[in-house]
Amino acid sequence: MQTRRRTTTAVHERSAPRRGHPCCAKPPAVRIPVERIVAERRWIAALVSAGGVPPRDREDVVQAVILAAWMAVEEGRYRPDASVDPRRALLGWLYGIVWRKVGHHCKRAWVRREIPAADPWSVQPAPPRDDDLLVEARERLLAVRLAVSRLPRRDRELLALCAAGGGFREIARMAGIPRATTARQVGRARRRLLGLLAR
Repeated sequence: MQTRRRTTTAVHERSAPRRGHPCCAKPPAVRIPVERIVAERRWIAALVSAGGVPPRDREDVVQAVILAAWMAVEEGRYRPDASVDPRRALLGWLYGIVWRKVGHHCKRAWVRREIPAADPWSVQPAPPRDDDLLVEARERLLAVRLAVSRLPRRDRELLALCAAGGGFREIARMAGIPRATTARQVGRARRRLLGLLAR
């Protein structure tokens, strides 16, 4: 006996609100003068400050919020609920714009790294501190030791003799090999070491 599969299309059609239904209708666009937005400037500035914007950039962000809100009103995107107090509806709408503008501003790379100066050409980079130099030297020494430990034993011996100040003639005499062979093997060991350090 064949069974007929139940489809849920009718259920979805009954449960989904129809277009034009009162619950789906958007409030009409409201055109407000820009002065109403500018009147909330102190409230906007307080939100911008609370959002972590540096003092040097707060005025720019406030201006960007006011401009974005005014352009949205001109484009018919301000649709407040008629049942809500007008000022409360406006502040709630502005809160979303402030939140987006502050987030975009604080995530910009130049905002995180920029240090404004009256005369940029006179600014000199701060010299590294002694502890910074010590940490960097230790990291380099650790990298060299690790690379040397990965070399073959013969290469380690030749590089150790070179580091001790020995010349090719002295190294060849101590290793018991011709001088030309010593120069070739030392060069090969150095290239291997540089290749390991470059990884």
